[in-house]
Amino acid sequence: MDDKLLKKYLEYAKTEESFAVLFVKKHLAQAKGHWVDIVDYRRYEMSSDNLHFRFVLGGLYKRKIKPQYPSKSVYTIGGKFDERRYSLMVRAITWEAAHKDIEQQKSKNIASRKFKITGISYDKNRSNKDFFREDAPPAIKALANNLNNRTSPLWDRALQYANKPEFVYEIKKIYID
Repeated sequence: MDDKLLKKYLEYAKTEESFAVLFVKKHLAQAKGHWVDIVDYRRYEMSSDNLHFRFVLGGLYKRKIKPQYPSKSVYTIGGKFDERRYSLMVRAITWEAAHKDIEQQKSKNIASRKFKITGISYDKNRSNKDFFREDAPPAIKALANNLNNRTSPLWDRALQYANKPEFVYEIKKIYID
């Protein structure tokens, strides 16, 4: 039973939906003490951060089912406590309890608190018209006067000073009823 549940949870933990739940827990204070039910979401696909979402829609349900966690002694073998395995099992049990509780509340037509969180990712250098950063040496900045002429030996070093896109992520709006 434990290994089967753990395997199902580990598969779920890799999904975008699981990251959406973490995103809500991070950005929505009202989620504390509630189960998060994700209805729809869209990630920023090009972002390296799994918690960058264009939007997340869902509901918050009061926790009615209290998960029953195993004793830590079950995860102590030869006097050594396996904290990683215990922690994973606690998360798996919590995940299972959340899904059961949400399912039961939905079947009884218990309304959730609806939420929508929107975020935005943008290049903070997008309005910068200079080819090179401010900290570039004057000789390298002078290369910007003729970007088509790449014959100068300074070009070997120059590109390390080029203004590159620098993406920033911000929460744009949070709505909760």
